[in-house]
Amino acid sequence: MRYRLLAVFFLLVFYGIYYAKMLIQKKKGIVTNQIAKGSEHDKTYYVEVVLKYVSLLVPIAQVISIILGTIGLPLIYQVFGMYFAFLGDAVFLIAVVTMKDSWRAGVAKDEKRDLVREGIYKYSRNPAFLGFDMVYIGIMLMFSNPVLCVITILFIVVLHFQILQEEKYLEGEFGEAYLDYKEKTCRYAGYGKPTSSKILLYVYFVLGIWSFFYFFTCIAYGGGLRLSWSWLWLIVSAFSFVRVFLIKRKIDGREFIKVPQALVWAYRVIFVAFLSFFVITEVKIIGAMTAVPEKDLDYIIVLGAGLHGTEPSNPYRARIERAAEYLKENERTIAVASGGQGRYEAISEAECARRKLTEVYGVSNDRILLEDKSLDTEQNLKYSLEVIGDPKARVGIVTNGFHELRALSIAKEAGFENVSSVPAITLMPVGIHYIVREFFGMVEFYIKYSL
Repeated sequence: MRYRLLAVFFLLVFYGIYYAKMLIQKKKGIVTNQIAKGSEHDKTYYVEVVLKYVSLLVPIAQVISIILGTIGLPLIYQVFGMYFAFLGDAVFLIAVVTMKDSWRAGVAKDEKRDLVREGIYKYSRNPAFLGFDMVYIGIMLMFSNPVLCVITILFIVVLHFQILQEEKYLEGEFGEAYLDYKEKTCRYAGYGKPTSSKILLYVYFVLGIWSFFYFFTCIAYGGGLRLSWSWLWLIVSAFSFVRVFLIKRKIDGREFIKVPQALVWAYRVIFVAFLSFFVITEVKIIGAMTAVPEKDLDYIIVLGAGLHGTEPSNPYRARIERAAEYLKENERTIAVASGGQGRYEAISEAECARRKLTEVYGVSNDRILLEDKSLDTEQNLKYSLEVIGDPKARVGIVTNGFHELRALSIAKEAGFENVSSVPAITLMPVGIHYIVREFFGMVEFYIKYSL
């Protein structure tokens, strides 16, 4: 229901901006809607006719899709859809406000207007159309279905042809002024002709926007401000926007100070080294996430992950479900439910796993051993090895995929000689946060066990 309400909100804001602007201009005697109203039936006229009818089909398809609740893509795509729709509303609002009374829907050949080049129009020749595209793509991602996808894509294609017609008209209307503007500003978004510095600026800009929104996504889906390291995304966003600001000033030739080349290269070397280490570590983390479990292991250890009273947290529930699947597929395997009782937990995590495995999934109690003293992953594995009593036993570790690499590494340090991965699902969209956060967990592991 909340996705439906959000989608309706995004559309109401978008169309509210559109019709409010039309009403304001109407009071000034300005006819905003000029689509297919030209007296000359040329190519522009027929493009606008098609656009007129397609633009009626899109909201109809959107409303029907929202009412039916047709969610055809995984949750992470819906989240990205919300990002797009929100940003689309913002871009559209800024565009029509910046355009002032020069804004029209369609090519108004019989009216004189100013060529707007300031504000958002420095970075996009068609920001209002960009807003359209982003809102419609966002709704399509949130409520994906074949009909909505086809109509949305058709609208975007027709809108692109409309842009081409408008640009042709503006070239004739403003001559060299528009050609100069066209040379310096991208059709949809950008900062003139691409260079290495501008591409880097775009990367940081997108990363900054995404990190800012993702912080709130983590708060919404990860249990609120209690989610550890959630502040990391605000730091990434702030760093990215600082870099955007500094790179833009450099491109414009307005640097605050001239940084010595030695410092520039030192920063680059350190940054590239850190980024390389980060990527290599993340590849290992993702590799452990996607590992295929060995069959007929002697034991699997189900690592605890927090309770809400007597109920498992979402990550822990995923681990218990994965353990149940494995136990049903491998009838000789014994499970070790591992995890003590935390401060705000009514029972031990091990007892919670035992109850769920037996009462919900029908696993025999004889196949479950309890380790209910541990308070962290290291203790989970150390005490579980004491329960198993055989370091040479073939053991699988059941934990969320993002945690597998560190769990396996700690297990080997704890004395397990034949340990492997039985990864549970990594819940999205917060899973991205967990995967990135795990990098720092691995750094801690490397430091602790290498000193």
